[in-house]
Amino acid sequence: MLLALLQVTLMPHLAVAHVRPDVVLAAIVCWALFRGPSDGALNGFLAGIALDLLSGAPFGVYTFVTTIVGAVAGFSAALIPREHTMLLPSVAVLCTILQQAVYVWLLRAAGWPLDWSQVLPTVVLPAALLNLVLTALLYPLVNLLHHRIAPEGLGW
Repeated sequence: MLLALLQVTLMPHLAVAHVRPDVVLAAIVCWALFRGPSDGALNGFLAGIALDLLSGAPFGVYTFVTTIVGAVAGFSAALIPREHTMLLPSVAVLCTILQQAVYVWLLRAAGWPLDWSQVLPTVVLPAALLNLVLTALLYPLVNLLHHRIAPEGLGW
């Protein structure tokens, strides 16, 4: 809920070329990379509900999208070795593009006049770059949180 509040109150003031950094997306991606698809989807679902409560979009849009993003990020971590240098940047960009594509699809289905050919260069690509930077900055913090709350190994 705290990140959702931060997203709707502070992030509009940090917009670059009318594109806001998405701290919720970055946190979900980072968390899912450490915890897997189940935790990613669950945290995406909870964050989505918080965003839906605070937004003017049709209720459920954020919940649906962030749940999918959390699951996809978690599955990506399961498929790509954590040591691979391209894991974080590729998942951050992939999840941003996925998020934006599903938003456009859902909002068009709800009757909003959005054109993908106009949204792609003006919103999606700048958002992908901005979220890549934000995810890279947030990743070490989520790593610390993960290690603090993760259960200890069995220590055979």
